[in-house]
Amino acid sequence: MTMPPSLFIQVRTGTKPAETYRQAIEAAVAAERLGFGTIWFATRHFAAHHAALPTVFPLLAAVAQHTSRIRLGSGVVALPFENPVRLVEDAAVTDELSGGRLELGVGKGLGFGLSATTYAGFGLAQDDRESLYASRLATLHSLLEEGTVAPGIPIHPDPTSLRHRVWQSTGNTRTARRVARAGDGLLPHPNSEAGKDGDAHRLVDAYLADLGSGVPRIGSTVALVPGGTDDDARAIFDADVTLSPDYYGGKLGGGADAYRRGLSIHCASADRLVAEILGSPVPAATTDWLFHVPLALHHPRYTECLERIATDIVPHLRSLEPAHS
Repeated sequence: MTMPPSLFIQVRTGTKPAETYRQAIEAAVAAERLGFGTIWFATRHFAAHHAALPTVFPLLAAVAQHTSRIRLGSGVVALPFENPVRLVEDAAVTDELSGGRLELGVGKGLGFGLSATTYAGFGLAQDDRESLYASRLATLHSLLEEGTVAPGIPIHPDPTSLRHRVWQSTGNTRTARRVARAGDGLLPHPNSEAGKDGDAHRLVDAYLADLGSGVPRIGSTVALVPGGTDDDARAIFDADVTLSPDYYGGKLGGGADAYRRGLSIHCASADRLVAEILGSPVPAATTDWLFHVPLALHHPRYTECLERIATDIVPHLRSLEPAHS
């Protein structure tokens, strides 16, 4: 592990929006106190998908005012739904407000079978996903490299320092290779709709194969619910099901264990979770761990889970060094 651990949060509906965003800010403050290096917030659209954060930059700007060290990640902005110029302006302002702490994550807008309705909601064809992403990514890179929208028309604030803080999320090995050639960081997402051609290990291998002499940035997400014992961890998860019946409605037909296996959610004691992480094929290449606690932010034991990660799990991963270092 070459970077401090990160925290990845999916903000979901369940409380009033203002309360949800306040809880997200409190989670960021707790993460900074516990030594997390970056906090990434997922951006997803439409309440029908239980998504509570359709735009990430206002929240990151608010978090910046309550923290001083933790880096702030957009995890991720779906480029096909964005005007690249406006995206760069929003990112540049957020970066200034945070004192240069922004990490700019982008993606295609994939995720657990929800893409079709999201693309329809924006009046776009899902079949155009790849071409839209390629076109807008090229524009994004150009804007960040040049700092202008046209000769003599600079972007304000100057966004060029963000060019080397771009990350791409993908479940496609071909895209992972292009990420490496662009010099961007990789956020492997094997659970996306594009993950049919490879797990996280294959995505990382594809990225490293085309990286050449570049410095790798690989942020691997691991979803876990740590408890004092295995039974305690399952009780924490079961309490979340009770707390968020609308969110889990229709998802647990095969039982909670099958649901967690399907989404690669590790639910166990801290000791067992360490063993599971160390036994996976990805740690040897990971430079940045993104720990995800898949609970509602208002779960009474959410912060306790963060504390277990920071005190009982992360120290046992400190000795991990990427194979390419």
